[in-house]
Amino acid sequence: MPLDDRKAQHLLRLINRSYAGRQRSLVAVVLNAGCYSYRLIQGIIRPLHCLDPQVYDSSGQPPRPEADHLLIAPLGTDFSGVVYLADCTVASAGAVAAAAKYELIEAVPVGLLPGGTHLRVLLRRLR
Repeated sequence: MPLDDRKAQHLLRLINRSYAGRQRSLVAVVLNAGCYSYRLIQGIIRPLHCLDPQVYDSSGQPPRPEADHLLIAPLGTDFSGVVYLADCTVASAGAVAAAAKYELIEAVPVGLLPGGTHLRVLLRRLR
């Protein structure tokens, strides 16, 4: 059964309602024309597996850096120009300097609808 416009809007409303009470604020650090700016974004962040950088893999090489956190963000969130994300609630230079920072690996729209219902963002913690 194809999804008509009414069903697609219903799906988007349900997805957005599921974010209630689960979202956290993150600060996106954006580089634009040589100067940094800060903007708050909302999303659900959760850890994935953590690699021990001192343990070699089966080929004898150091492990490749992989994503260690997953961020589920609403569909309208803009990640263009984002250098990294900081886990704090205040969009200021001092708060960002003291917070945990995450490198953005990829942001992909996923979901039932063409064009997605939310963004799946893979993050790597900067140490």
